[in-house]
Amino acid sequence: MASERQSLFGADLQLREGAGGSDLTLEGPVGSSGDLALAYGNANAVQALSLRLRVRKGELALLGWPDYGSRLHELIGEPDLPRTRLKAQVFAREAVEADARVRRVEAIEVVSIAGERTLLRLAMQVLLIDAPTPLDLVFDLALEGT
Repeated sequence: MASERQSLFGADLQLREGAGGSDLTLEGPVGSSGDLALAYGNANAVQALSLRLRVRKGELALLGWPDYGSRLHELIGEPDLPRTRLKAQVFAREAVEADARVRRVEAIEVVSIAGERTLLRLAMQVLLIDAPTPLDLVFDLALEGT
């Protein structure tokens, strides 16, 4: 089953979050082999969906991907109000369900993070194609410009 999921969801370079965005992850201790790490199966699906949410829809049009990305960037500068949360749910669902590996988004909860007035956390349950149980996807949305 693991190899089926690996081939179904593929593999990609594993990224890690850094101060300036995403960066490549090296396998092993720093300074050892220096090989690039790979993300497989569900880990790759989570990474791909997170990147889709982060990229502005239309940003990759010149590269042949005009519909890739999300509209979440339109919420930058908006206050944390019920309408902003509803828009975040709609924009996230639209983007995630556009991925061919996704059957449907089963649930999205938008919550505030204690002590963070301009950060919303989107907690999603995503049912991937040929998957018996939903995948948990968490994405933090900054409402302030970066």
